Amino acid sequence: MKNKIFLIISLGLVIMVLGSCGDYLDETPNKSGSAYIYHMDQLYGLTGSPDLYLFANANYVYFNITNGYMDEAIMFSDAVEYTPEFFVKGNGCSADKYDMYCYGTNQLDNQYMMSCTWTPSWERIYRFNTVLENLDNVIQTTESIRKQVEGEARFGRAYYHFILLTQYCLWQEEAPGIGYREGTGAGEIPARQTVGYTLGRIYEDLQLAEDALREAGRTSFDFEHNYRPTVPTVQAFRARVDLYRGNYESALQNASDALSAHNVLVDFKNDPQYALTPTSEIYLLDETDSHVATTLTARMLMMLVSREAEMIPEYKELYLPSISHYDNSGSPVSEFFYNLFDRDNDARWIYFYNAYMPLQSTSLLQPVVLAGETTPTPNCVKWSDQQWLKPANCHSYFRFSCNRGGNLLGMTTAEMYLIKAECLARGGDTGSAADILKTLRRTRFMNNVAAENIGGSVQEVLDERTREMGAFWRFYDIKRLNGAENAGIYIRRDILTDPSDLNSVTRLEIAPEDPRWALPFYSLEAEKMGWQQNEGWY
Repeated sequence: MKNKIFLIISLGLVIMVLGSCGDYLDETPNKSGSAYIYHMDQLYGLTGSPDLYLFANANYVYFNITNGYMDEAIMFSDAVEYTPEFFVKGNGCSADKYDMYCYGTNQLDNQYMMSCTWTPSWERIYRFNTVLENLDNVIQTTESIRKQVEGEARFGRAYYHFILLTQYCLWQEEAPGIGYREGTGAGEIPARQTVGYTLGRIYEDLQLAEDALREAGRTSFDFEHNYRPTVPTVQAFRARVDLYRGNYESALQNASDALSAHNVLVDFKNDPQYALTPTSEIYLLDETDSHVATTLTARMLMMLVSREAEMIPEYKELYLPSISHYDNSGSPVSEFFYNLFDRDNDARWIYFYNAYMPLQSTSLLQPVVLAGETTPTPNCVKWSDQQWLKPANCHSYFRFSCNRGGNLLGMTTAEMYLIKAECLARGGDTGSAADILKTLRRTRFMNNVAAENIGGSVQEVLDERTREMGAFWRFYDIKRLNGAENAGIYIRRDILTDPSDLNSVTRLEIAPEDPRWALPFYSLEAEKMGWQQNEGWY
């Protein structure tokens, strides 16, 4: 009953806080909407709200400020490809989405896109700062609760500053960062500072968070309440930050510490909750367009229909149930990504890339009256369209929700295994790295013979990371590999200067040093804050 009271208080306060936020800089200090904060139980509720790390609308989230974090970034990596034919002949995506794919700004610079990443991140930072400012000004309960609340708030503040840093800043230490907001004063604007400064403050908060959580006795992984960070949560997140910065020795230690507390890997191919169910059929016609040559069966995880983010706390690999809705479920994977998989044996491909959403989102599926029939058969793809349609065009990432896909933002045990493997490989211990990859792949492959077919080189680890973490992580990995390792990874794609004309194809190239690896701020907010827009997006 006590936890339910905390949750009710929390949700009420959160609705008032976030529902009243037109601009995060205009909040009133020491308040949560019109409800004064006067008791530690209220702060405990604020840091323990189940919605806190979600970028998704779920049954228990009643306000409309959360959307699809990473929806932007996926369009800028080499894991997604809209061929000119797929866009023009198949009407494969909207003009706005294609503009993003072409590194345009029409879709990026608007209020809706601001609500996906920028606004919810700063609003949550404001909530954590509200908690930290009121820690000593409210009626206390126990010292352990106070330390727990402090640790959770410091962790959350670091978490969202890092999200903003990776999205809107370059990798280099001296590049413009986002500063660090640690107050709630109306109009208080953090100076941009440098990436190095922002990272230093993130590390500082993570250390203070770990110290406070240890004093609170929150040293074990708490799966039942995994939306409340514990010491292993901090260690897992620090391992991610370390890897991003190329701090491999620290990343290895933190990933190992996190796994010592929680190391479960889900063998979803044998779990009834993740059973695949046929949902629709697509018919590829022969040369005469009168007979079916091939039938494609779309399959989804139907046990998860309409559950959206609700099921994520049940996913046993998570250190933190952080997820976003994935509105790019129709974005086809690139040939590079398609060829990375053992498509016959890798359960990740079989389970998460065979809903045929790109095809189902196009105009290629037509009703056709086949030979010997009198009524049209739906979902037919004519022979002429099959001649330009590439196999990779038909597949996209689609996981965790059957009405939409879901991006996993929170740290997972699989991510920690991959971090350990990469750090070991970079240190020359390729044998141990290979053993870790095989342990992971035994829960990911349909048979162990295929799972064992991997070594432990750095490239093999990176390839496995791309398979595991999906197209939505690739943008951030390219950025950190170009920064930490001088990997020299380019983005090269054929785009249309005139989206209606297939003859207007030109080559877009984003070099490792291109400033557009830092995505643009939303101009209205940048103007309010006095921040200069990121270079390359003027």
